[in-house]
Amino acid sequence: MTGLFGCGKAGDVKNKNLVSYRYSSGGGMTGGSSSEEINIIDGKVVLTYSDAEWWYEDATVKEYIIDAAVLQDIEKLFRKYRLKNKNGKRFNGVFVADGPSYCYLFKFGDGTEVSFSAQVYPVSFNSKLNEIRNVILKYREKGLLTPGLVTKEKTFEDIEKKNNPDNGIAEIYVYEYSKGRIHYRISNGTGNQINVNNSVKLVKDGAEKAIYSEIIENCEEINAESSLEKDFFSGILDEGFYTLYVGDYSSEFEIGLQNED
Repeated sequence: MTGLFGCGKAGDVKNKNLVSYRYSSGGGMTGGSSSEEINIIDGKVVLTYSDAEWWYEDATVKEYIIDAAVLQDIEKLFRKYRLKNKNGKRFNGVFVADGPSYCYLFKFGDGTEVSFSAQVYPVSFNSKLNEIRNVILKYREKGLLTPGLVTKEKTFEDIEKKNNPDNGIAEIYVYEYSKGRIHYRISNGTGNQINVNNSVKLVKDGAEKAIYSEIIENCEEINAESSLEKDFFSGILDEGFYTLYVGDYSSEFEIGLQNED
């Protein structure tokens, strides 16, 4: 949630275009989180929904390519309700024990950000924020649901052990694909420390040229029965099977069609 609570007066946003929007919640009793985010990726406007009910779960992700006009419509509401003046604002001071915080972040073309957060917003102000979210729903209805990471059903033990594996093997696997980034986990389920070279390559099966390739000489030291999470920008991926190479390790994953529900 870093950076979503505001930290002082926002910079001047006059005559600057909105390029990114994020609504998120987190910090509740289960430690889970959810977000609704709009970003420009590979020249396309992408709406990303991410949700994890419990703190130990990997997030489920759905993404849509939507009309770029959505950012203009959100910006109009941002200016209509003078949301710049809410940057870092503490609202009515209501505290809800074990309740989540709800955060909004607006980012403009020069990097200027406006953000604020509260557990409970005043009713009149919350209705204005809901106008923004209703605009997004309107654009989502006409948007294109994009292919996403195909995941296998996991047992509770699989989820619980993702950060403390003890299956006796060392491996890598992709656990999330969102906002044009591949998130992968280096998992060391052995009883010994391992060294994994940081060189990374991503190849679509049947293609001659790598989508992403970075040669790095140093290694990551992964302690026994522990894991490390890393990510890189791959851009928007088409449907198909891919192989991720990290040092001497490799893992195949699929990007496929998603269901609306």
